[in-house]
Amino acid sequence: MSSGDQKVKEMFIEQGLHVDWLVRAHTVNSIEGLVYLSEQRHKWAEADQKVIFRILQDYKNSDGELLPEHNPAAPINRKRGTLKTELETFYDVPQVRTLTCELLDMVKEEPSIWDKIRCVDFGCHQRMRQAWCSISLKLGGWGAIQHVHMLKQLYRKKRDLYNVQYLRSGREFEYCEKLSFLKDVLEMAKNDPLDKNIQLDEHLKTATPIIDFDAELLAAPAEIQQILREISEKIDKVTTSQSPGFLAEYLATCCNEVVKHRETLATAGLGDDFN
Repeated sequence: MSSGDQKVKEMFIEQGLHVDWLVRAHTVNSIEGLVYLSEQRHKWAEADQKVIFRILQDYKNSDGELLPEHNPAAPINRKRGTLKTELETFYDVPQVRTLTCELLDMVKEEPSIWDKIRCVDFGCHQRMRQAWCSISLKLGGWGAIQHVHMLKQLYRKKRDLYNVQYLRSGREFEYCEKLSFLKDVLEMAKNDPLDKNIQLDEHLKTATPIIDFDAELLAAPAEIQQILREISEKIDKVTTSQSPGFLAEYLATCCNEVVKHRETLATAGLGDDFN
């Protein structure tokens, strides 16, 4: 680091920059953490984000740990006597309400996440990843995977409450106006139940849009590409000892289970265990 960069770093730290901000984004596991990250983003919104990120990344790469003095002041009040997950039980205190409204507004501006009716990018994994990364950056998470997962959980919780509590039951729901952009999409989904006997080729043909698996693979991280190569090798080995019919039936069963439980699988591990 040059002397000039060091002076900039010292200046930001003197002004109150939390050098463990990026570390917290990668380990966030509570609503207090989401609020904290958002508040940091607002606090430093006018500063040079590239310079700040470089400072935070240097600290993280040096195996910097969470600094206790930067912990959120106190847990947000929660309901007691329940085994529900944290994001199911927090009260809508002002900080959480502000964060939730910002998140829902940002999701609305990213139709690839939710608009299966009109958006040609809906179903494109790469575009959806980019959309969530953009939202994470705006909410102080720097695109960290853990932060994105937490934001997804918060959004899905509010989306499902809007669908069940407001659209289907007609009960009052605080975020009904914020989520009104989902009304026609959710109404269509309600009238289009999942076909439990769907075949893999039928699912791929009706995907909107058709997923370009080669492009997705090339855009995937190196470790994901390695895993897929290993899976492909294992399938090749199985084909030498099992009949094509047996293998096809087995893979179809696996794919149907994935489609059937896609929402559960998408949120797996995002409840009480964030390790």
